[in-house]
Amino acid sequence: MPVRVVRLAGGIAIGCALIGFTPPRVMAQVPFSPFQPARQMEAAKPMARDVSQRLDGTAFFVDDLGHMLTARHAVADCARIVVSKEGRAVAARAVALAASDIALIKVPRTLGLAAVFPRANTSVANDMVFAEAYDRLKPILAHGGSLGNAFVDTTLRDPEHLVLRSNVTFGTSGAPVLDSRGLVEGVVSRRTTVDRVLAVDAVHAKSFLAAHGVRFQEEDRP
Repeated sequence: MPVRVVRLAGGIAIGCALIGFTPPRVMAQVPFSPFQPARQMEAAKPMARDVSQRLDGTAFFVDDLGHMLTARHAVADCARIVVSKEGRAVAARAVALAASDIALIKVPRTLGLAAVFPRANTSVANDMVFAEAYDRLKPILAHGGSLGNAFVDTTLRDPEHLVLRSNVTFGTSGAPVLDSRGLVEGVVSRRTTVDRVLAVDAVHAKSFLAAHGVRFQEEDRP
């Protein structure tokens, strides 16, 4: 059987986890490939299977017990999952997978802060939000200023997803979508066009966590 290894990095201030880059020979088969039309991307397998392949993605902590959310396609069928943060690496296990392309994984303990969800979704058209792979956070923070690099797009309706105008790319699968208050409005799933990204919305993410006994935090204040 082919073996796949996924490296996920635990987040820092916002509790997000790192995911690096995917080997070039499988780029045309991953959700964030810029080379496939949307209709082909939906039918394609999220990741190619290869015995020598290491897949990278992003995850973030959702409680103080080591539970993390990420994209389902980043961990499904993997033989081993490693969560790494700031030079530390720990083994993780998959707890549950959802058809909506989110997954719950667990490490022995939370490495940093757990994410906070809004009590009610408040993102509306043209709201500025932030979504990025963990490895991009450090250089972005170094430049200071506001963390906004995407906009909520309501020209396309989706019952389970938050549609974003964004150019995020490899490694962002599973990253949290943060609103202006720093609250999690969604979990990045895949890109459907060059500048549109789907994220599983907070309502479905919270429902998934509650169904598996995870006590996540909710707040409306920044």
